[in-house]
Amino acid sequence: MTIFKHSFITVCAMLAAVALVFSSCNNENEDDQLRVTLPDAPVTAYFDYGQTHSFTVKMEKERSYEIEQVPNGWTAQLESKTKLVVTAPKSGGEMSGVVKISVHRKERTVSAQLKVEILPATTLTANANSYIISKPNTRYKIKATVKGNSSQKIDGTPASAALVWQTSKGLLGTVMLDGDHISFVTTADADDNTKINKGNAVIAVKDADDNTLWSWHLWLTDYDPAIDNVTYPDGSVMMDRNLGAMGIGSDDIYEAYGLFYQWGRKDPLIMSQNATSTSNASTYNSVNSNVSFVTMECDEETGTIEYTTKYPTQIIRGNEKSGYDWLYKNHDASLWGNSKTMYDPCPTGWKVPAKSVWNGFANLTEGEFNCGWYFHVSDGSTLYPAAGRRSFSKGTLTNVNHDGTLWTGYYWSADATTDGKASSLYFNLDNVEPSQSNYRAGGFQVRCVKE
Repeated sequence: MTIFKHSFITVCAMLAAVALVFSSCNNENEDDQLRVTLPDAPVTAYFDYGQTHSFTVKMEKERSYEIEQVPNGWTAQLESKTKLVVTAPKSGGEMSGVVKISVHRKERTVSAQLKVEILPATTLTANANSYIISKPNTRYKIKATVKGNSSQKIDGTPASAALVWQTSKGLLGTVMLDGDHISFVTTADADDNTKINKGNAVIAVKDADDNTLWSWHLWLTDYDPAIDNVTYPDGSVMMDRNLGAMGIGSDDIYEAYGLFYQWGRKDPLIMSQNATSTSNASTYNSVNSNVSFVTMECDEETGTIEYTTKYPTQIIRGNEKSGYDWLYKNHDASLWGNSKTMYDPCPTGWKVPAKSVWNGFANLTEGEFNCGWYFHVSDGSTLYPAAGRRSFSKGTLTNVNHDGTLWTGYYWSADATTDGKASSLYFNLDNVEPSQSNYRAGGFQVRCVKE
């Protein structure tokens, strides 16, 4: 009996020791898992004077927490473990700084920092799907709760904002949701900080489940169409370059290439890598990783306005069932029109032109064909580059003198045709057709006309 008692006591002691070690390991593991992050916060959060922003906070294994650092004149408070509220000073105080949150467990402390800066915004009051942006190192705001050129509210509630793609790394600074606006910051040219860093970008607002609710094209350029435009024989005032182009092609024809559009869609599709390439130009997200444009077969799910709004980087391939439209069933002829529509991709004050602007173009060519045509107009001549197209059935780039295909120009008009297609300007080395009917899934260039 005594032997059994001693053995029992020994076993109990061993089990207690194992339990103590196991408990200690668990505590050490929990200490190692101590975390605090600001998962949705931008690298730098920008404020107007006196403005308040809220940010999501995520803590793990904390026993206590605090705001440890705030810039002079700013206020910051944790309304809960999951919400940080920061307010910029109405005047005075520091223009920038860091808000620091610390969480503690036993002897351990970990922290998260949020860079904050006062940079008053320029608010663009007109609603559009595309904006010409010309000032460097400037913070802009656009309305984030309405659909493009309309006053109709978007479907869903914006919870965040994001950069969808940009044509060069670091082209845009911080993109963030700013109440019922989306704000973004431009950058300066590397060689001249008085000029904007040129390129194209798309930004979007998203719901709490990270679904895109609406997106906007930013044409970052020093081009002013109110100054540099061309009057056509019918009296129409047209831009002197394609939508999204970085120039008029006087030195480099590729500068005159614009973005591609499927007829009736508001979102641009990326151009080629160079003047003769059938590969997509590179695009990047906010951390400078590559963003891919992908093609999707048109079907009952993908061939809808709702789907293409949600996925602005997807190119919908037409097929026989869809009539080679990117819309599968409802072939809406009113998406673009004589009056500017909700889905028109042109900037404020401009729209996709009627086919009549190109009347007579077959007899108005000037000089020799050289990757495009110069057309004679009322106040001189204007270049239309033969930038090719995106195939209506494959979504890929073609017709840029690659692998034996000819340089060809395709430009959408706003006019739908009765055969389920739409009218476009078409030309190559030998032929100019001012009003050719084409499948709506084709990706063509756009040259905007003044409203």
